[in-house]
Amino acid sequence: MKLPESEREFNRAAFRAMSIPEKADYIFAYYKLPLVLILIALIAIGSAIHQIVTHKDAVLYAAYLNVVPDEETDSTLTGGYLERIGADPARNEVLCYHELYISTDDTIQNHQYAYASKLKLMGAIDGEQLDVVIMNREAYDLLSAWGYLLDLGDACAANPRLEAALVSNTVISSDNRVEVELNEADAYIAETIEIANAVELGDSPLFPDFAADEHIYLGVIANTPRQEQSLDYLDYVLGLQ
Repeated sequence: MKLPESEREFNRAAFRAMSIPEKADYIFAYYKLPLVLILIALIAIGSAIHQIVTHKDAVLYAAYLNVVPDEETDSTLTGGYLERIGADPARNEVLCYHELYISTDDTIQNHQYAYASKLKLMGAIDGEQLDVVIMNREAYDLLSAWGYLLDLGDACAANPRLEAALVSNTVISSDNRVEVELNEADAYIAETIEIANAVELGDSPLFPDFAADEHIYLGVIANTPRQEQSLDYLDYVLGLQ
């Protein structure tokens, strides 16, 4: 209902006569909902603008498994690769998953951390958001056995440097794990094959804190949609040795 002009003028005069705190209380009391809605809208718009301005496209997804690089090495393995391919670091990135740990160690603390890491790893793989993995021997053995790594034999045939660095590992082609877990079988039986599914860095200076007999391996995830880019990344890392 529209107020008469005389009443509106009275209200304006009354508002002008209020002190600043009284005006603030009046505005908040009568216009609280519209102000809250405006504030929410401004926050949403600001968040959207921030995401647009700061968004980076992932040219490659990588993960460190049981490997913790120092800051310089991490920069070399991410920003250094962007420089190699001429990608603008302000708009592109090598998205890296850090501090993932997988193990067969069944102590409570290790089991919980390894289980959480495996869930994150499987989620990234299922979402096709993991391409290459930098890992120690234990992680390499596990990923290979689970069948998560790409067979690199044919893929690396055209690149002598990659082919020379290839290493093979065991892949479980079939087993009766489900039957054992359901108590439908007494003994675990598995059929395995050997596949060249990683490259070895050998005595790489990239990881000086690792023992001389603990090498680092690079593998490509089997379902990566960026296989060519992944192989180029392996060649880049091998060239850093």
